[in-house]
Amino acid sequence: MELVTEFFEWAWPRHLNPISWYIRPLFFIPIAVFAWRRQGWWMTLSIVAMLSSFFWFPEPAEVDPAAQSILDMEAELFAQPGWQTAASLGTIPIFIGACIWAFWRHSIGIGLWTINLGIAYKAAWVWVNTDFAGFMHVVPIYAIALAVINALTIGFAKWRRIPLYPGRSAEKRPIEV
Repeated sequence: MELVTEFFEWAWPRHLNPISWYIRPLFFIPIAVFAWRRQGWWMTLSIVAMLSSFFWFPEPAEVDPAAQSILDMEAELFAQPGWQTAASLGTIPIFIGACIWAFWRHSIGIGLWTINLGIAYKAAWVWVNTDFAGFMHVVPIYAIALAVINALTIGFAKWRRIPLYPGRSAEKRPIEV
């Protein structure tokens, strides 16, 4: 148990590095691609990379107070686990599983809805559990992530003429009167 405690004492300050905050949502791109291609091994590696990316980067020299307030809230949540911790952590596999299910079934539209709703849920969760400054800290991060994910995914679908929802043609159909 001491080894786990030491690991988290080493890793937790690295979670304050803003680079990890920006790249973590972008891991939904390889997760979606590998779910689409039904390559479970690569999809699993992408999930592990997403979950471990919070300690890849060095501890920042200066810490944004808003980011610190978010991590203080998360540390408190883990220090005294209760139903809130279980409910908060329980949404992560549900969200990732729904994303995988949608792309596995080749539904780009439902997959994008899932990603967008999940990231919006995370932003709302930050707002409810911290303060407005914490929320305003994550808004640009999530806005950039959503813009990149949506643009790449919709652009790819249009380029490959893949419908956003299965069973619908990517070509425009004439309106029948």
